[in-house]
Amino acid sequence: MRILISIKPVLYISSSRAAAGENSHMAKRALKLSVRIPNFQTDAKAWRRAIHTAIAEVQKRGNVQYSKTDKLQVEICFYLHNPKLTILDLDNRVKDVFDALQGFIYDKGKGGLTPIIPNDNQVYRLIVEKRFPPKVNLASLSTILIRRYDYDARTAATPRDTRKH
Repeated sequence: MRILISIKPVLYISSSRAAAGENSHMAKRALKLSVRIPNFQTDAKAWRRAIHTAIAEVQKRGNVQYSKTDKLQVEICFYLHNPKLTILDLDNRVKDVFDALQGFIYDKGKGGLTPIIPNDNQVYRLIVEKRFPPKVNLASLSTILIRRYDYDARTAATPRDTRKH
């Protein structure tokens, strides 16, 4: 089985800082995580914990931290086998993943794990699909990609108001 983990830090070069004679190689805070996550498990608590563990390990290695003001986009691909492909609702699977991202393992927003993202209302764009795993590897793990949201310049540039969770 091959597991691919990719973290790509981005180099930020500000032309206005360079023109002012400041250090033009100011590193932009890395906000991109690409992680293989466990496939669906019927025990929701165990699945949320496994998702959280997989993402937290990659997050720690890549030194990626999300603040309360970050605007994010999330892409999730669930690999499911029949009959789960046609039976499972995406919205419920996404709720489980978002709970895991916030460190909520138990019901009613409880769980006590360190949040990966402070609040799921920081997600401005979400792309989710369910599909059969690739024929070459039927045991393929599902995937999640978390990165900075920048698709709408006005939305991306507007300061993010925060609220208590």
